[in-house]
Amino acid sequence: MSTIVRAEFPRVRFTCVLCGECCRRYWIPVTHRDVIRIARYTGGMRPREFLALFPKDMAADWDEPVIRLRDGEYYLVLKKRLDGTCIFNKWVGDKLICSVHPVKPNVCRYYPFIYWLNNGVVKFEVYDKALGYCPGIGRGGGYANFRVEISSIEDSVKAKAEFREVIEKWNEQFKRRLVKGTIEEFMNYIEAVVDEYSRKNP
Repeated sequence: MSTIVRAEFPRVRFTCVLCGECCRRYWIPVTHRDVIRIARYTGGMRPREFLALFPKDMAADWDEPVIRLRDGEYYLVLKKRLDGTCIFNKWVGDKLICSVHPVKPNVCRYYPFIYWLNNGVVKFEVYDKALGYCPGIGRGGGYANFRVEISSIEDSVKAKAEFREVIEKWNEQFKRRLVKGTIEEFMNYIEAVVDEYSRKNP
């Protein structure tokens, strides 16, 4: 059953120019559903091959679940290469292309827009840090139509809620000292979550 009453969008022109700057500038937070889509699309890459943990104290206050380990708090993100590009970026001529574009994380699908829930209403706005940075903002002959956002927003909201539960379960295990809180243990945990979800949702 639908949980979204309606969505509100800004009137803004936007056309992605494939410059890849957002792929270099930001660490990309992911949910278990993002991880599953990528693993399937890449032919079975193990999540630990493309996932990383980014320290919370080095980030802004992201609206993402915080993972507690014995040496600190983290966010789950995609790995980056030494040059700062996302692990799934590849150069095609002078364009930086996403090699998992059809299944890329929802946060990537929505950029340079972000959203939040307010009493069942999904509100989108331009990410303030993208203003003056993303060259696609202000480009195009018409206003952004938000087709991608409209088609995927309910799945995205549900995925974030599920992922919060996944991380809360891990944090509770850590709090009760059922796990030591190592990175290896967490990666084993998230891969088990991904495997179980994949079996239930083939």
